[in-house]
Amino acid sequence: MASIQPSVHELEFLKLTANHLEFGRKLNTLNFSNPSLIHHAEYIGAAWFHLADEHLKEAKSMLRLKIKPHRAVFSRSYYAAYNASKSIRYLTAGSVSLKGDDHGKATDLPGDFPDKEQWATTLATLYENRLRADYDNWTTTGSDFSQSSRDAVKSAAAFLVEARMYINSKIGSSI
Repeated sequence: MASIQPSVHELEFLKLTANHLEFGRKLNTLNFSNPSLIHHAEYIGAAWFHLADEHLKEAKSMLRLKIKPHRAVFSRSYYAAYNASKSIRYLTAGSVSLKGDDHGKATDLPGDFPDKEQWATTLATLYENRLRADYDNWTTTGSDFSQSSRDAVKSAAAFLVEARMYINSKIGSSI
């Protein structure tokens, strides 16, 4: 399936459809066929995945700067994985929160996601380190990270590979 940009702003599409899968079921019940709905939803899911790719590129670029403790690398690595998770959850569940509470749902991957529990732990670790990087300013902060910045980038990159394969096989869409 080819994704198609909605004719309204993406946020308006999200507001109008609420849950695109449920909205589509309602249209089908009424015998209204609108194949564009799924194409629009795929466009939005792909947009979150493209943002994930952008964050990962930024994390890799910053890592090469060799500035310690790489606070921004931890942040960008987390946001790469988080946006890939958001893409998966939107495409498979039909909706995601656009508020801060969505960070707590980043680990809520679909039941058939490969190695779901391992990836949930990885996402939680990336989130923990992102919070430390963005908010802690203690003398020990540089040594308090539970992984190196290089490992954070590797974890995020590996998650994006797995997430892309999952979306491409599950949704039948090429992201």
